[in-house]
Amino acid sequence: MKELIHTIASRLSRTSSRCGQEQAADLVADIAERNPELKRYHFMREEAVWRLVILLSSQQSPLELKISCSKALWKLAQGSVLICKTLTETKGMRCLAELVATEQDELRFNCMMIIKEITTIAESDIRLRCSAFTSSSPAAKALICELLRIIKERDDAKLRVPAIKSIGSLARSFSARKGRVIISLSIAQLGNADQEVAMEVAIALRKFVSTDNYLRSEHSESIVKFDGVQLLMKLVSEDAKAQPHILALICYLAQHDTNSNVLINAGALTALQTTDPEVITEHPELETLVPHAISRLRFNLTEDQLQTDSSTGIKQIITEQGKEVVDTVRRGLKLLSKGDSKTPLMVTRCIKRILGAITPLKSKRIQQFLNLSAWNWQYYVWTA
Repeated sequence: MKELIHTIASRLSRTSSRCGQEQAADLVADIAERNPELKRYHFMREEAVWRLVILLSSQQSPLELKISCSKALWKLAQGSVLICKTLTETKGMRCLAELVATEQDELRFNCMMIIKEITTIAESDIRLRCSAFTSSSPAAKALICELLRIIKERDDAKLRVPAIKSIGSLARSFSARKGRVIISLSIAQLGNADQEVAMEVAIALRKFVSTDNYLRSEHSESIVKFDGVQLLMKLVSEDAKAQPHILALICYLAQHDTNSNVLINAGALTALQTTDPEVITEHPELETLVPHAISRLRFNLTEDQLQTDSSTGIKQIITEQGKEVVDTVRRGLKLLSKGDSKTPLMVTRCIKRILGAITPLKSKRIQQFLNLSAWNWQYYVWTA
């Protein structure tokens, strides 16, 4: 295999024919995809990657050759710390930023995917992240500027999605000031008509405020400042696929007491309290986040919000139980008007079923709820 790679690499030299170079690049892409274990070998990086970068950067290289080289580098970069490190140590990153800015279609997309693979590795590899994406690196600055330009200006989900993913992967690399700029641009895409774009924004923003981000408090403040909470609450009710990611983001925002008022007023507490148990079961992260966020938000309720929350909760209790529960209450009220002796038992059973199906209200409000007169019951049934 070493001999084969050496032979292929020799075809990638500048002295080889254009046809030979293109065939060799295509073969590297095929080998990298079928035999990913070969990426760890030194000779693969030394012989193939460097020559592919040179051909990709050369102005003399025709478009088809650049496309083949970019695809080969994309497949080589997938899941390989060593290959990604090699790309960041060469002039690869600046070259990728320039090509994304100037090229079109397949070549631009391939370059965008190479960037996504590098940033994905950098997210979990602190050495690569700190060496390649420092604030003083001109190549990193150029690359990030292109990512932000795509997010802001390109109405193309095929490019926007990997650009947003890349920004999310680098969330721990940005200062508070730079984070504000990035967050403001990202939040604008929460209302994007393409649901995949909106979902990826939610995932990326979550990485800005998760517990492993040193500047989570500052980034959290920026999300609230740019009206991100209102857009998130709108999206959480419209996109079931994005819902788990949005709920996790809301939970992280709720960990900062300064955000409580905005979250509660936007309906975040209600959204968390009424989360489908299946959603939480399917996403273990939420099993801890949701109860903790509910606790924090309820602790920070003002007296007015507490009253509103409890009143809303009572109405919502009956609404969410469906026709069967409402019919039970109606039958109880009908019997009550006739003085039927079975009424107390039916109403008691209904109360137990309702209270057992939701998160309990404040004990004071529960008592008020249980002490409602028959007329109060009828009011809540009909308004529900």
